[in-house]
This record gives sequence, structure tokens and C-alpha cells, in this order.
Amino acid sequence: MNCTPEILKKREAFIKTMSFFDIFDFSLTCAEACEYMLYQKWTCDELTFFTNHEEFIIENNCNLYLKGRALTMNVRRDKEHRAKKLINKARKFIKYMQMLPFVRMVGICNSLAFFDAEKGSDIDIFIITEKNRMFFARLFAVIFTQILGIRRHGNRVKGRFCLSFMISAENMNLEKLKINDEDIYFIYWIRLLQPIIGQSTYHAFINENAWIKRFFEYEINQNKLLLPESKPLIRFQKVFEFLFKGRFGDFIEKLLKNWQKKRSENKAKTLENRDGILISDTILKFHDVDMRGKYSFMWKKRINQFSKYLIPSFHDREKQDLSQSLQKSTLYEVRSQDNADMKNAEPLHH
Repeated sequence: MNCTPEILKKREAFIKTMSFFDIFDFSLTCAEACEYMLYQKWTCDELTFFTNHEEFIIENNCNLYLKGRALTMNVRRDKEHRAKKLINKARKFIKYMQMLPFVRMVGICNSLAFFDAEKGSDIDIFIITEKNRMFFARLFAVIFTQILGIRRHGNRVKGRFCLSFMISAENMNLEKLKINDEDIYFIYWIRLLQPIIGQSTYHAFINENAWIKRFFEYEINQNKLLLPESKPLIRFQKVFEFLFKGRFGDFIEKLLKNWQKKRSENKAKTLENRDGILISDTILKFHDVDMRGKYSFMWKKRINQFSKYLIPSFHDREKQDLSQSLQKSTLYEVRSQDNADMKNAEPLHH
């Protein structure tokens, strides 16, 4: 295919998109590749034409992967099978979280959101609460999952709920949490977040994070896992919220905030690296290792492997200079993550 500027842009968009999912050994269907494409909007027909004329893209039964990465098809099948079981379990229990006071949205996040699950994976949950009631809501979420025996803690991990990320409704814009301008994991984290309950709050969350639309042309509206609102559960929730509104509720929230923040800070002090820990009045994020720097390095490394398709017929020396420049930038990022061990990264539980 001729290297026109338009073709080079399409190559860049495709390689960058596929390289991200390749980090997780995860192939994409044609429809998924279009929906998750970075920077451009493609139709399936355009993508099919493109794949038929580019040697670095392999299409097999409407599954796409980068050249030399055929194994991702089989790996995806296994991961997707495990993920569906976990997601079905999550939806069964999250349905009843509609009755928890001051919980406004509950969604599945991290790699499970795009049906990627390793053996022994837990269920990563993202919660948005009513403003000025985050610590109240967290207490009830912990009690709920603990009583049902589904909360992750200690060595009990597989198939359990990980309540490691919670925010309050008055602080839904998460752009300030990016580690760089093209924080690829965080960009996709928001893009792929799967709400289970709280559709209106999810839409408000996406609107507050409108900055992410710079990276995607397709509308961001994940709703395939949404559960219908249960009026009996909502009524039960409203009764509890009525009891703890006003000054009395503010007083209880203040007590819970002081207690939970102090407890969380004490546990965080035991970590050598607390980059993944964020404890504030409106955000609670508990991960003992923030993997985003390492994922960014791996992503750029994969893109670099296909750099010859991203530039027109430069001389070999110019190609080498481009490659060395990228390697230097990624080397800096990976050095900053020396303490990050992908396989051992676990949340800090409370």
C-alpha cells in the first residue's frame, strides 16, 4: 500500500491500538478494533480493506492481531471464558449494591472490563458515591462484601471483589491522575470501564472526563453490562439515606473519614513504594504498585517494533535515529518503575 500521509495515520492508529491490547496477549475482533481505535473513526469495511493490504496485520476468522502474535487468539479465548464467569458473578452481587446508602455507581474496571482474566483473578470494582458521603458508602460496601464472603482480603483473592478505587461525586474528573499526556493504560481504563448500576452517574462521569474524547472518535457509552434499576432496592437505599442526611449524617461521615484515613495511612506507611496509593477526602485508591509506567514502556516498545511501517522510505540511518530516540524515552520510563513487578502487584486492602 502506498505511503500517503493518510495511510501513515491509519497505520499509526492501528498499531498503537493493537499494541496496547497486545500487552495483555489479547487479540481484538474487527468490531472491537473499530470501537477502541485511537484517534480515528473506522468502519468495519474500511478496516477489512486495510487488513487485506497490510502485511503487519493478520486477520483470522474476524480476529485481528499483529504479525507474529497468533498466540493471542488462543490466549484470548481462555481469558474471555474466565472473564465471563467473573462478570456474571459480579453482576449477580452488584445488583444488590443498589440498596447501599450513598452508592451512586458501581462498575467493573481494569482488564476485566474488556473480558481479560488470568487464572486466579479477582474482580476489580470502581465505585462513585454521593458527595460528602464517600466514607459512609465505603463502610457499607465493605460490610456488604464481607458478610457475603466475596471481599478480597489476605490470601483470599480468586473471584473476590477488590474495593480498591472509590471516588466522590464532587471530584469525578480524573485527568489530574494521569502520569503523562499519553497515559495509555489510564486512557483505556476510563474508555473501557463497564458500569453495572448507576447509568446516569456513569454518563456524568464520562462528561466530567471529556478530555478522553481527544483520543477516541467513537462515542464512549458502555452499557452492555448495565442492570435495570430495582425500585424496591432503591427505596430501601433512600430510607437509610434519610436517616443519615443533614448534620447528623455529616457528623457520622466526619468520624468515619478520620478513622478510615488514619487506618489507611498507617497501612500505606508499611509500603516501600506508595505511588499507587491515594488517600484524600474525595478519592480512595489502594494499589501498592502503580503499573502504568511499565505498561507505557511496554506499549511504546511494541510500537517501536513496527516503526518501519510508520515512516515513509527514509534512509536506514534516519530510521535508526527514530528508533534510538524512542528507546531512550522508554528507557527513562522503565527505570522509574524499577520497583514495579507486574506479577506481584496487588492492591492494598482495608
